[in-house]
Amino acid sequence: MDPHNDERVTERLARILEPWKARLGKLTLACGIGMVLLGFPSQIYSNWKSGVCGIDPVLIVVALVLYAVRIPYQVSARAWYLLPADVLGLAASFVLVYQYTTY
Repeated sequence: MDPHNDERVTERLARILEPWKARLGKLTLACGIGMVLLGFPSQIYSNWKSGVCGIDPVLIVVALVLYAVRIPYQVSARAWYLLPADVLGLAASFVLVYQYTTY
């Protein structure tokens, strides 16, 4: 594969998506918030109800690392769209850590 061709393809894709940047950011925010307002709470409630953390600890650690790294990156890049969802995700991940260590 020619690396220059790959670069041209990615640049072309970036130019095509540029007009959609704000919409894609808002959609990304909505999906991220949906995950942290629906996905994490349902897992936390399920864990609480069953008294067992039914989620693999590796997934919890990966989520923690992802949010701990991505939040500072977003602030430095001024990528504000995902920040609210990621802050909520980080908080939910800490709840999952608590549940994993408690149950």
